[in-house]
Amino acid sequence: MKAFRLEGSSMLPVFRPGQAVTVSPERPRPGDCVVYSYLGRVLLHRVTAVSETGATLADDAGRLEPHLVPWGDVQGRVLSGHPLAAGAPGLIYSRTRRLFSRLFLKCQPLP
Repeated sequence: MKAFRLEGSSMLPVFRPGQAVTVSPERPRPGDCVVYSYLGRVLLHRVTAVSETGATLADDAGRLEPHLVPWGDVQGRVLSGHPLAAGAPGLIYSRTRRLFSRLFLKCQPLP
């Protein structure tokens, strides 16, 4: 297990900037949140789909387009007591929030 301190607000209110999270190396399922490496940065986003090659990840705020991350870059699944941090409830919450966000924001590709 590893611990990470979060930055950014794209996963509010489930995760807050400055919050510490614990990550388990187990493979995530859709709806779970994961920590991963992307272009030299360590990020936390939600799994929207999984395949043999990796996980498709997106933020809950609807600011980023979903993007495929190879399994080798996924640090692991975030362990949290928050009811919307994992599984089906998390996936439903994220999809609903992204849908409403699209009414007001336009998603941007991850730099």
